[in-house]
Amino acid sequence: MMKLRIYKEVEIRLPRTKLEQLFDAIYSKEISKKSKGFVNLIFTTDTQLKQMNAQFRNKDKTTDVLSFNLDEPNSVDVVFGEIYISVAQAKRQAADYNATISEELLRLSCHGFLHLLGFDHMLNADEKIMKQKEDKYLNKI
Repeated sequence: MMKLRIYKEVEIRLPRTKLEQLFDAIYSKEISKKSKGFVNLIFTTDTQLKQMNAQFRNKDKTTDVLSFNLDEPNSVDVVFGEIYISVAQAKRQAADYNATISEELLRLSCHGFLHLLGFDHMLNADEKIMKQKEDKYLNKI
């Protein structure tokens, strides 16, 4: 069974129970129940996301969420992937979308979880599928 580990590098009140419910809803449907390992969900700063965005995507600007696959989900001790979320960017987007910070953190987490599973939004058709999955799982919690 895949497990979620949550880390805070900035001070923020997290919807921890809902994050865990969201993770369980996605990973119980999208990946084999026999898969083992961890997903690290890290809430951090704009500076950290900007640095990582430059290093890994050659984009010298902050972003809201970055996901990194690290291994195959097959071992208890393996970190399957890491998701980094900029709390400051999430706050700005929450204001822009007329959402609460908790709602935006959940949306970004869902987006990151789906990226780890291979979903993307490079093509319009793929973006539509990813958005439908985000809505489906966010409506479950």
